Amino acid sequence: MAFIFAGLIGFASLAVSLLLALRRLKNSEERIANAVSRKQTQVERIRKLARTTLQQARDLRDARRRKGMAELGCEELEQRLRAAGAADRRVYVLDDRRTNTDGTWILRIVNIEYTKRVNADLDPVALDSWKRGRRFLVWAQDEKKAREKANSKYPEQKGFAIMEIGPQQQ
Repeated sequence: MAFIFAGLIGFASLAVSLLLALRRLKNSEERIANAVSRKQTQVERIRKLARTTLQQARDLRDARRRKGMAELGCEELEQRLRAAGAADRRVYVLDDRRTNTDGTWILRIVNIEYTKRVNADLDPVALDSWKRGRRFLVWAQDEKKAREKANSKYPEQKGFAIMEIGPQQQ
């Protein structure tokens, strides 16, 4: 009888140990499944970021190529203009604030000493446009106000001078 009792106790402890082992195994499987799921989510997130980064790199490369082509086109156009001896027809807008009573004025502003007084690293084409004079569109009530607006943005202390001023012809 003692052997049967000892056998039952041994069997019961074996069954309890087996149940605990199965519970631990189930917990381990759940943790592994959870870790695999998190890993898969992380991998998908990394892949998505990699695709986005690659697309941005392509976009940047395309933008740089378009910029280079535009710069070449501008340079070619400026060379053709210089070769043709054509006057620069650009008109810069001084500011866009105006009232209904303001008239439209065209001013030619020059600065022969631009590199000394304002910016020594200016592009030669832009420097040439300052030496010849840039035309500006100004909205003001009269010629005096147009001069005041131009002088506030391009002061005489920095070498700017208004060479011509007149109302815009329609």
